[in-house]
Amino acid sequence: MGADACPFFNVGFPGKGGLMKKENRLRRRSDFAWVYRRGKSYANKYLVIYVTPNGQNLNRFGFSVGKRLGKAVKRNRIRRRLRELCRLHLGELKKGYDIVVIPRNPAPEADHDTLRRALRHLFHKANIFGNSY
Repeated sequence: MGADACPFFNVGFPGKGGLMKKENRLRRRSDFAWVYRRGKSYANKYLVIYVTPNGQNLNRFGFSVGKRLGKAVKRNRIRRRLRELCRLHLGELKKGYDIVVIPRNPAPEADHDTLRRALRHLFHKANIFGNSY
């Protein structure tokens, strides 16, 4: 069964399920270090984000989930949830930023809507929403 036949993997279509594209992800340690060193941080009860301009015409996201949040299964679950929320917001954000998202202790127990509101709140604080917001 190909990706076209499965409704859960419509890659590249925000709001239709799928995966975040590779070009929208931070993967190298040096990329994370750059964002931590040069970026500005914004925080609320559930999340912390670091934001810095990247000089490109796309946004890249990285996720840093510490061991204090739980064992690997729990950390991977919160990472997947945050990655999906960021993927759904890609079209609404101004282009050209590297963003690292770090969940705080209450985040794994928070429901989907609470995390979505917390992330949108930080995007507003960072002033990276597009002109329509």
